[in-house]
Amino acid sequence: MKDLESNYKFDWVLINELAIGKAPKKSSDLQLIKSKGIISILSLCSVSEAKPPDELDNMFIAKRVVIPDHKYERELTLNEINNVLDILSELLNNGPVLVHCVAAVERSPLICMGWLIRNRDLSPQEALDYLMQVHPGTSPLSININLLNSISKNL
Repeated sequence: MKDLESNYKFDWVLINELAIGKAPKKSSDLQLIKSKGIISILSLCSVSEAKPPDELDNMFIAKRVVIPDHKYERELTLNEINNVLDILSELLNNGPVLVHCVAAVERSPLICMGWLIRNRDLSPQEALDYLMQVHPGTSPLSININLLNSISKNL
């Protein structure tokens, strides 16, 4: 049963509520994610950046909202962040959600930080510090962290 083994790892941002990880690549990754109670998967990268396993849509409530990272020629906007946070809110109504991008370094940590700012009343710095503790490797772009300052001011 070698094909059922998975080295996939994700981290809970909020236990049994919000998780973060790299893009799942294999069916066994999806099976592991499902076994941990995840109901929905929110992808922040394009299919060309990380092709999902074919079973994704059959196993999860899956949403894809492509937002730019450092490789894109344009910058992320506050409206895009707010849109993703609204979608994340809807998905969380169904149960635990895994948020991912390709490497879980820039985009998915940023969105999880935005969630903590908007819904748990953390400052951007507190959200960054917390994410760096629960998800080592967190390294959103400083220009995008500055956008999160606008989220906290607009509450």
